Parts: sequence; C-alpha cells; structure tokens
Amino acid sequence: MRSSTLADAKPMAVGPYSPNACALCRSQKRRCDKTLPSCSRCIKSEFSASSLCLSVTDTQKRSKLSCDYAWNATRTEGLPRVSLSDFLLFHVPVTQDQLWLPGSFQALQPHWDNISFRRVDIDNYFVGLAMATLTEQCVSVERMLEEYFCNIHPWFSVIIEPGFRKRLSNLHREPCAETAMLLLAVSLVTGSHDRSSNDSHRTRIYQIGKYLFSFLQLQREPSLEMVQSGLLLVLYELRASRLNEASVSVGNCARLGYTLRLNIDHTQQGGNWPWIESEERRRVWCGLYMLDRIICQVATEFRAPHAVEEPDASYRLPIDDIFCYNPKTPVPGNSYPSLSTPVEIPLCYFAREIQASRILGQVQMLRRLSDAVWSYEQFAVVDRKLMRFMKILFEQTPGSWAVLCGANAICLASAISLHQDRLLRAARGAISPTDLDTSILAITAYIKMVRDICAKFDALEPRRKIPCVPLPAVMCIGEAVLAIRYLKQSYGLAYQFDEEPFQRVLTYATRTWNLAGMFDLLCQRSIRRTADP
Repeated sequence: MRSSTLADAKPMAVGPYSPNACALCRSQKRRCDKTLPSCSRCIKSEFSASSLCLSVTDTQKRSKLSCDYAWNATRTEGLPRVSLSDFLLFHVPVTQDQLWLPGSFQALQPHWDNISFRRVDIDNYFVGLAMATLTEQCVSVERMLEEYFCNIHPWFSVIIEPGFRKRLSNLHREPCAETAMLLLAVSLVTGSHDRSSNDSHRTRIYQIGKYLFSFLQLQREPSLEMVQSGLLLVLYELRASRLNEASVSVGNCARLGYTLRLNIDHTQQGGNWPWIESEERRRVWCGLYMLDRIICQVATEFRAPHAVEEPDASYRLPIDDIFCYNPKTPVPGNSYPSLSTPVEIPLCYFAREIQASRILGQVQMLRRLSDAVWSYEQFAVVDRKLMRFMKILFEQTPGSWAVLCGANAICLASAISLHQDRLLRAARGAISPTDLDTSILAITAYIKMVRDICAKFDALEPRRKIPCVPLPAVMCIGEAVLAIRYLKQSYGLAYQFDEEPFQRVLTYATRTWNLAGMFDLLCQRSIRRTADP
C-alpha cells in the first residue's frame, strides 16, 4: 500500500521480506508486516524481535561503554541502546530527502487488535528513537536533566521535576510516546552550542523532533506533555534564531492549550485534578503566555497578533518549587497568588516573570495603535505601572546578576520599547517636543541600567557565571542595542554609550542563543562606526 504520510511517497519495495523486517523474520526468510518493535507474527508466536530491543547480554555489554547512562532513580534497563543513525536507517525510510514513518503505523487492517498493537508500536518507536538520540550524544540522562533543571527550569518552570523523573523511570515498563517526545525536546534545549558538528547534529534532531511532534498530534489526543514538548521546541527555535518558525509553533501550542482548557483555572471549570497536576497545568499555560510575548518582541520581521489572550485576573500564578517536591503536603490557601495579587507581595521567580510579561503585552498592544488612536493617557498608565513594578522589583531582588535576568529584564525591555515607540511617533510629528525630551531622558537611563547590569556580569569570575543566559536577559540586552542604534541614527553623535559591556555579554550568550548573535553583530558594527574617524 502507498503511504499516506506524504503524498509523493513511493510504496515500499516488496521482496522475500520487507526492507525493514525484524531480524527474526530475516533469519527465517519470511515476510514481515513491519509492526514495531516486533512484527505481529513474532508477537503472536511469543518471540522477541530484535528490531528495537537488545538482548540482556547485549545490554550488559553496552553498560560497560563510556557513554552509558547514569539514571540513578530513572533507570534505563530494558530500553534499546542503538545509534540514532542505525535506528533511522532501519526504521525510517527516506524518499526524496523527506522522512516518513514506517508503514506499520498506518491502519492496514480495521480490527481492534491491530489498533491496540499500533498504539503500543508508536510508544515503543518514540522511546527507541529518544534513547538512540541520547546514546549518539553520549550524554548521561541524569546529567542532561540536571543541566535542564539548573539552567533553564528556574526561569521557565513548565515541567515539575519529581513527576517527570517518575514517568521517565517507568519508560522501560510502560513506554509512552508523549514522555519520550518530551525527553527528546529536553535534549534539544540543553548543552552548549558548538559551531561545528554539534549545531548540525542538533538541527537533524530538531527536524526529526518536529516531524514526530506533528505525527503525534495526528495520532493522539492533545495532552499536557504534548504542549510541554511543543514549548521546548519553540525554545529551541528561539535558541537557533528560527524566529518565523517560533511564531508559528507558539500558535500551534496555543491551539493545543485551548483544546485542553489550560487557559481556565480548574477551580473555575470544576475540574477534579490533584493540586500538583493543577499546578503543572497552570505553569504550562503561563510559560506559553510568556513565550508568546517574548516572540512578539523579538520576531520583528514576522508581525503576528498574540496567540494567547490575556488570562482572567483570578487566574492563579505558579507557586514556589519547594511545594512541588512534597506533593502530599497541603499547600496553604494564601500561597496561591493570582494575576490580581498586588505587586508589593513577594512571589517566586517564575511568577514575577509572568507579571512582567503581562506588562510587556500591554506595551506591545500600545505600540500597535495608530497615531490617530494612540493617546498620552494610555501611555502614562502603562509607564506608571512599569515604573512602580520596577521600583518594587529592584528593592526586593538585590544580589546576584542571575536574579536580574527574569522579571527585571522583561520590565527593562518593556520600558525601552515603550519609550522608543514614543520617539518614533515624535519623528512623525505625533507628539510634542516636550514629550520627546522626556522619552529621550528615560530611554537613556534605562539603557545605562542595562549596561551596568552587563558590566556586573562581565566582572564575575568565569566559575561564577551562569552557563546559560536566560532568554529574557538576551531580549533585554537586544532591546538596549537596538535602541542605541536608533538613537545614533536619528540624533547622531550627541548620544554616545559604552557598548563594550553589551557586546561581551552577547558574545557569551551566543554560546547558547544564536539569537544573541544577531544583536551581537549589530553591537559590533555600532562599535566599529564609533571608532572610525
């Protein structure tokens, strides 16, 4: 039969046995229906095919390799450990440089037993692909998880660690395609970027991950892990400076989120989830909300409306991670802040980012207004809100440079963007010269604040620098660089800034974010123009 995955896909070659038949069928020179991980003939005969699963002896031999996993509580015994290239060569045919899934994933027989086998096969396939990917990277899963929860989770807390580790530890007994897809997405957003082989390898994994993510949406009903995987794919697209793809992907995640009714707090829709599951649902929606606002800020060539609407004022914000590590302990009622919680009340890092993202969204909506609709009263309301929130943030978060990379960075980027929009309107004659002078003074002060924060980070010893600069900080520095460029182009040499701190931090951030490289290039050009007589 012809594959329905791609319209131009050619039918599989028919011979004594199928090209991707299991090893047992090959040895007996018989046909194979290509159902993975074992053909249905082998399953009914109670044999174990070797297309995915290795024998115990092979597993014991591989356990002596240097790239073996150190799962600790998250075990991998019984899971396949083959190279990604071998796995794809055996399981995923290639037609005109396009991947398509094995024919066994298509409903060849309209019987319920075939449908159930197909579901199990998809689960095993995704688990096998994820494990093959990690094997080829020679990275311990424990180290990868530690890197994710230390470097990315603090400012993008969409996965609750204990529950995720528990699901991973059960993969060898209960294969789950959604969990394996999420593990594959985590592997994409961890690790530093090498400009040689690592980039090309990640690009290949990204293409496979996007393909499988699309396939999973066709085969399974939406799930929370599916949205989490989509968010991490969006994060990778921002990391790789694929801004147009990120704009489309975040809209797809929003569609899945609305289908799951993540935008409605479970107390409002009468859901009966345990509080830990309700907390994770809210975190996923808040993470989607924040990414949507950041993408609208950095994707300047692909203007799209917000994919996520403003949540209800009673929508609860994330709580501190300390409660999630002991889910049996009841959470005090006053520990649940909401979007209507006064900004004077201290909240956790991620909740502060959501509050700041809400103001960033208001700035973006104000910037989209035409000159005829825009009014000083609207500008003043947002400006006062920003000033008040930033004052409270800087009073409550003195200390390390990393603390300033979350809500503080989002607020500074919002303030720079707000006043730069006012300068653009002044250039069109839409506001008075007095208002122009006020915005120039304000944007200059904000740029200097960002420069001082960059200088503070640059002065740290290498061992004290965080390995992954948070995305909000990259966005903030980028906004400052773009504002400097605009001031120099519009007002000449009257406005000079020390751009070296920006350039050094952006260069450091480029190890993780290709997006930072775009801003770094602009900064270097600006520095060279200033140095030229």
